[in-house]
Amino acid sequence: MGIPHLKRDLEPYAPRTVIEPCNVVVDGPALAYHILNLCSKKSNKTCPAEQPSYSLLGETVVAWLEKAESCGLVISQIYFDGFLPTSKQPERIQRLQRSTNDLVKYHSTFSTGVPKRGRQPCSVPVELFPAFINPGSSVARPPHPPFLVPAIIDALRCSKYGSKVNVVGGEADGFCASHVREFGGMILTSDSDLLVYDLGKDGTVVFLSDIDADLENNKLVAPQYSAQEITRKLSLKPDVGFSYLAFEIFNDRHLTLEQAAERSRRGEAVSLSRDEYNKFISSYLSPEMNKDLSKAMTPSDFDPRVSEIVYQYKNIVSPGANDVGLQMYLPFLLDYPARTSAWEASKPIRQLAYCILQATGSSKIGFVSEFRRLQSASSGARVDVPSACNLEDACSPLMTTLKEIAASVKEPTLKWVILSIYQDIVMTFDQGKGYPLGLDVLAQDAKGKLDPNSWEFLHVLAQAQATYYSLRMLHQISSSYPQEKPASGPVSKLLEVLSKLPALEAFPSTVSFADTLELVRTRGGPECLISLSSDMDGMASLIKRIQQPPKIKNKKARKRKAASGTNNTFKMAEESKLSTIASLRASLCAESTPLPVRFRALFSLKHLAKTSTEPAESLAAIEAIAAAFPSPSALLKHELAYCLGQTDNKAAIPHLTDVLEDLQQDPMVRHEAAEALGALGDAQSLEVLKKYLVRDGEEVCVKETCEIAIDRIEWENSEQRRQEKLRQSDFASVDPAPPMAQGEETQTVEELGQTLMDTTKPLFLRYRAMFALRDLASPPDLPTAVPAVHALAKGLEDPSALFRHEIAFVFGQLSHPASIPALTAALSNTEEASMVRHEAAEALGSLGDEEGVEETLKKFLHDKEAVVRESCIVALDMAEYEKSNETEYALIPEVQSTA
Repeated sequence: MGIPHLKRDLEPYAPRTVIEPCNVVVDGPALAYHILNLCSKKSNKTCPAEQPSYSLLGETVVAWLEKAESCGLVISQIYFDGFLPTSKQPERIQRLQRSTNDLVKYHSTFSTGVPKRGRQPCSVPVELFPAFINPGSSVARPPHPPFLVPAIIDALRCSKYGSKVNVVGGEADGFCASHVREFGGMILTSDSDLLVYDLGKDGTVVFLSDIDADLENNKLVAPQYSAQEITRKLSLKPDVGFSYLAFEIFNDRHLTLEQAAERSRRGEAVSLSRDEYNKFISSYLSPEMNKDLSKAMTPSDFDPRVSEIVYQYKNIVSPGANDVGLQMYLPFLLDYPARTSAWEASKPIRQLAYCILQATGSSKIGFVSEFRRLQSASSGARVDVPSACNLEDACSPLMTTLKEIAASVKEPTLKWVILSIYQDIVMTFDQGKGYPLGLDVLAQDAKGKLDPNSWEFLHVLAQAQATYYSLRMLHQISSSYPQEKPASGPVSKLLEVLSKLPALEAFPSTVSFADTLELVRTRGGPECLISLSSDMDGMASLIKRIQQPPKIKNKKARKRKAASGTNNTFKMAEESKLSTIASLRASLCAESTPLPVRFRALFSLKHLAKTSTEPAESLAAIEAIAAAFPSPSALLKHELAYCLGQTDNKAAIPHLTDVLEDLQQDPMVRHEAAEALGALGDAQSLEVLKKYLVRDGEEVCVKETCEIAIDRIEWENSEQRRQEKLRQSDFASVDPAPPMAQGEETQTVEELGQTLMDTTKPLFLRYRAMFALRDLASPPDLPTAVPAVHALAKGLEDPSALFRHEIAFVFGQLSHPASIPALTAALSNTEEASMVRHEAAEALGSLGDEEGVEETLKKFLHDKEAVVRESCIVALDMAEYEKSNETEYALIPEVQSTA
């Protein structure tokens, strides 16, 4: 909740004095983050590899408490949150959204890779009581270490403070306040909310960041806040004065302390809104305590987040209830924000954990809402929980997998990472998402090109961390399963295997993970993954890419290897089409493949999908294109949708429909999917197109595209279509609308230009005029060519971004020099919609042999819009092709591919 600037306002009423010997209660989460700040003081805060290790954090927290005790403080209890009430959910979701937005900002700032480590771990001990701790700044930085709090708890449990650690069935704040109220003493915290609690007659609060050390006298010095004393100095009512004061400030953050005090004396805010005050103060009255858990289920044995879900099930769910929903707030990972959450691949492990939790009671858990990354308010990702009727069947898949890994790989510590990579393979295969990222990163290692600062590497690391922590959850929850139950055998075996899981301090980290991947790759990992993935079609050949490549002993051998086609140029004469499609798919789906190469692979696949006479080959090519939709590149995904629409193959329709219905996709991608459905012309697509034509809140470009696609499909299936006579076009593309039909009198450029710019007419009709003008501009030596280009250029002033983007696309088809000024102006206008600017960039790429075009494109290689930057990269590749003697832009020359 938080009271704005409460601590700052009260500083004049908190004298900085020596902390006399007393009993101290510690707010555990506040201590954890304070220790993190101490350990991070000298690090580069933008570099993940310079974040303090869990070992350092653990050593420092124990040293800090020992130093505090040597200065006279007696540590009574250290409380950690073990459950937060449902009233906190809006605040937790807001924090998660902020964390997600910060991660997106961090990725945007360092989109090509995170900062490199600039120093080795410092051997100088951490300064425990520095005179000053750097405040937070607005610089983009990675998330905090994801397992900070449980790592601190583990370190404390292994120290002499172990008996004082309590993961409580509620908020730590309330338990700290309750303890001081009952026994007296001082609370060490970073949270000003603790001043609002009833701390009893002598309870005081000291903020961790305020503490200085008087080393000569072995004393600690800090401002000491006493609510009772502050109430007296401000002449507030002894019983409710301080809570009234806090409520006044909470209601109006612009009040000065004197104004708030005056109002609280009169009880103004309370009298105006008694219900709001009661709601405000209710969370400060008494802690929500967990009194019903048996000793076997004491949450102090668990991580806070595991404690919370156990607490929900044991104390909130009614016995015998069915299909209840629980909530799980997973630790926030440093993963690639453009990819599916790193928690997704390890979901089956957590499903098993939830299943075993369900087996400890009589209520049926229908699902768990997992909160991971969150960019907008959400009820979380739903994870269905399997029935607990047969735990042996539930435990068997994981036990079998771990057993097979253990038999194949000698180093026990590697089996958990191999499990993580295997889970990534399974998820990718099951969801048809292209090439597994874990294999791609291992392949980079095999080539000596592994970049530990790349986002792909960080995502694979985050997946490994998610696997380790999911196993930790499973271990903790399994330990609560009553051993006297008849079905305890499978759980006992599981516990035995999981007892060898590394401690948090040995979890994969940015510092160690590259070496771990090298060991996985060279010590049996590939063979083990091939064995595990034996039932996945084509996976074995992909996994072989990560094995140690043969050493090339001399230059002559290297030349032979270069000539053998390892430069991603595939020859149909050397491979079957299906094999070629598999290779193209790997290139297209691998994020490490340069974008221009991925585009060339895409156009090759489009050609194969459209021209192959064998249905299996066409289908394989379509599936290969669709497999790349998980890519973070909106530019690539929009091109995937376009190519699927050009295949004239209805097998593409389900993929395009899925993209259109995925509201998380970029509007530019969804628009292209709708346009592609129109190009395929199937009347069965009308229903979904009409759905998004009228959807409330739908993006304008998607609505307009659905309108045109509907008209095109209806035209395609109409009697009018069969009666119309269309001019033979020089372009083989399936367009969003056909050109104007030829009548007795051919329409002039001027007449078509008038229709083009008449916004009162349907978009479909205006598009027909657009493509008629295009056909009048080709070939470029037609008398109508330049006037038609100029007429089209006026379309770049239309109010519809969709319309303007289509004009730029048509210019790309024409590749007419007369369009260069209009395209350059569109690209250079940073206020223009990115979908228009990107299309202008690619159109200029088709004119790459014209003077000045390359220089124009290079100016925007660092544009603020990712889709514009990427378009310029692809456009420059197209420009290079235009100046070359290559006969075909795609990887497979058409003359060969039809052989």
